[in-house]
Amino acid sequence: MNDRDLLEYERMWTTERDQWELHETGVGYLPILKGDPPMAELICDDDLADQVIARMLAAGVTVVARPS
Repeated sequence: MNDRDLLEYERMWTTERDQWELHETGVGYLPILKGDPPMAELICDDDLADQVIARMLAAGVTVVARPS
């Protein structure tokens, strides 16, 4: 992963932050683009996904709790 890769996702915690939410999965979070239908953003690089999710959490993106 490099900084350029991370910049591709920057909109998720900056300009489009209100269009995203993080869904708890039991083992972490899954970024979801709100809409009809909602769409998951799959990031195949685990390190990159961790960085994106950390920035989304720090920016205050809504977290949706896992149903019990």
